Amino acid sequence: MKYTLLKRNKSFRTDSHTNFIRWMRKMDLQQWNDNKDFMEGYAYRKSTFENIEIRFHNEESFIEDLQKNNLLKIESSKGLFGLF
Repeated sequence: MKYTLLKRNKSFRTDSHTNFIRWMRKMDLQQWNDNKDFMEGYAYRKSTFENIEIRFHNEESFIEDLQKNNLLKIESSKGLFGLF
């Protein structure tokens, strides 16, 4: 699957929401203990600065809300063995 952060136009290919959120966490300027910690901080920033509500209780709802608010697009892999 190809995960694309629309406002930043950055993409990451992975097979799970967990790995994508881990990638987001590592790309962030702040240091986070784990995905849960990152999701809560990210949701707080979006709520405070952009008035966007994102659930952070689990990775599934976090990803759903990123998509619902047009922050994230997920595309299935295409081409040879799903590599392209």
